[in-house]
Amino acid sequence: MSVVVDDRPTEARAGSASPSGVFARLGAFVVGRRRLVMLASLIVALGGAALVPAFTSGLLGVGYEIEGSESHRVKQALAEATGTTERAMLVVEVPSSSARAVRGALQRATDAVRAVDPGLTIIGPGQPGGGAFSADGRAATAVVGLTGEASERQETAAALQGAIDAALPAGADGGITGSSPLLADLIEVEHRDMLGAEAVGLPVAALVLLVAFGSVVAAGLPLLIGVCSLVITFGIVAILMVFRDFNIFIESLITMVGLGVGIDYALLVVRRFREERAAGNESGPAMVMTIATAGRTVAFSGAIVATSMLPVLALGASFYTEVATGVMIVVAVAVALTLTLLPAILVTLGDRLERGRLPRLAPVRRRRRRDGWARWARFVMRRPWPILVAGVSLLVLAASPGLRLETGLDLGARAMKAEESVKALTTLQARFPEAALVQVEMLVEAERAEGLPAARAAAMRVAQADPRLADPRALDLASDRALVVAAPTVGVDTGEADALIRDLRADLAATRGPASRTFVGGTTAEGVDFTDRVSDMTPGIIALALALSFVLLLTVFRSPLLALKAIVLNLLTIGAAFGLVVLVFQEGLGEQVLDFTSPGFVQSWLPLSMFMLLFGLSMDYEVFMVTRMREEYLRTGDTTEAVAQGLQRTGVVVTSAAAIMVAIFSSFMLTSIPEMKQMGFGLAAAILIDATVVRAALVPAIMRLAGRWNWWMPRWLDRIVPRLEH
Repeated sequence: MSVVVDDRPTEARAGSASPSGVFARLGAFVVGRRRLVMLASLIVALGGAALVPAFTSGLLGVGYEIEGSESHRVKQALAEATGTTERAMLVVEVPSSSARAVRGALQRATDAVRAVDPGLTIIGPGQPGGGAFSADGRAATAVVGLTGEASERQETAAALQGAIDAALPAGADGGITGSSPLLADLIEVEHRDMLGAEAVGLPVAALVLLVAFGSVVAAGLPLLIGVCSLVITFGIVAILMVFRDFNIFIESLITMVGLGVGIDYALLVVRRFREERAAGNESGPAMVMTIATAGRTVAFSGAIVATSMLPVLALGASFYTEVATGVMIVVAVAVALTLTLLPAILVTLGDRLERGRLPRLAPVRRRRRRDGWARWARFVMRRPWPILVAGVSLLVLAASPGLRLETGLDLGARAMKAEESVKALTTLQARFPEAALVQVEMLVEAERAEGLPAARAAAMRVAQADPRLADPRALDLASDRALVVAAPTVGVDTGEADALIRDLRADLAATRGPASRTFVGGTTAEGVDFTDRVSDMTPGIIALALALSFVLLLTVFRSPLLALKAIVLNLLTIGAAFGLVVLVFQEGLGEQVLDFTSPGFVQSWLPLSMFMLLFGLSMDYEVFMVTRMREEYLRTGDTTEAVAQGLQRTGVVVTSAAAIMVAIFSSFMLTSIPEMKQMGFGLAAAILIDATVVRAALVPAIMRLAGRWNWWMPRWLDRIVPRLEH
């Protein structure tokens, strides 16, 4: 039997056999042991809830280290030689120009730092490579060397800030700033913003569900599944934190994806169960049929999303490994709950599912919506060519700004002006314009000790010749290894800083001797290495994702044309979303509306992350719509009628599911951190485009024009491709 996800209610399948196969057996198991299923789910959910505090407290700032890169090698060499992993700046400011007051404030702050960790290196004013007093006598700085892994440095930074606040006298301000202090504050801001986004997105999603179902109880179940998916996933990740670190961004991403797919999957199952019940079936048989059809669609959609994330693991970047792991877990949990807990609750509720029905959302209004989709379907069937040309032109136009894509890494300081690390950074920039928060670090290695002086001198000449570097100085780390450090005069997270790193590497390579090697490191270099690795590997990762998805789609649709069409349309959708992101966030079209300041680029991790997520998420609607069209074709043998009927019967569900995802993703545009705004906007734009231009117009238009070629499958290929039986 060829693969068909049969989503018709039982009354439309006269003479069809009872469902069989693994999903039907799963449905029967859940029906027969629903109390056990609900009890087990409750225990797991409570366990996840108990671990949520451990999850949130264990998250780290986003790390962009690439093992084996130049910046990673420099960081390792510096840590081995000095015991210091990161250079942070302690900044104090007093209200008046008093040398005694500023010295006293600095002394109190440094004493507080030593009290937190006596082993930290502190280099005060007047010491080589240390701090300074401002020209107006109101501020002072000291260099603090942080040690340990990223998690330890961020924990230390947070503890240091608390100790400094408590130690400073009234009227004095002070703080610690640098990579880890900024990331520690970023964690707090993103967590607060995420809670605010949920407070907006969930009520909107609830309203959409209420309109779609017309019943308070029915609308509440998808929300329950979405929230439970998050809680359980947070608990699982908290356990995994024992073995590896996870960055703060996965909290936002798990929330966005988990709520989106959890609610959408539950929406499909609840809707199908109601249809089966409306057809006159008892709760048990209705649920078996629901799991065998709609549940099967959910399982395949989840597999597509998870599969789309697998290729990014090949990057070897901790950021992508953490993100991919989090997304795959939350999707798997959402699928599992949709196929177990939700059916158990539905069967237990029975007719009580319809409680809390709103009188205005009567069946007549639902019929009107279906009639509207019927009229639209007939319109598309009569004019496929104009719709195809108009739709593709619109997507290409939206995608065109993507050709101007520039990527970089924004540390988020522009959006955290109220945080202590950013206040300290602002004071540093205002009172010490010649100072640099981070340094450019050039590691020089000679094959023999006698060759080190010449190699070090060559690196110093390069640093001195670049006007974007100030105060270059050399430090011998070993007999055959030295470090040349300099203060950049350009912002650490700007395009000018990236250009500086690339130019330095080229100049050092051109001037070094044959018996020496040079490596450029530092915060900016780390971002450059991350961006380059992602750029180099993106084509291969995308190609692998497309190949895996094509095989899965071919397995379900059993049509090369339909599988290829799905991939091409998804690429057009993602391209259009990329173009809009560039227009809004890189070129600043939406700065006033969305309340952000464009750095002139988008986050370097965003394009690939968006691609992998959207490629999987968009397939939910493709699978649901196209399999329904195939069912109608097998019933009628008429492609035009099958496409029209499939569009009519799935239009309401697809638009409702898309509206929920758009609401959840859009709520993250209200956050203060630009990277969260970018991701929320990109995902919301893509889903909106996908559900309107693509699924409602381009898919039926292309299938109308393709005719019987939609269902063509070469015999040799049919024998090779695995079959999924009911």
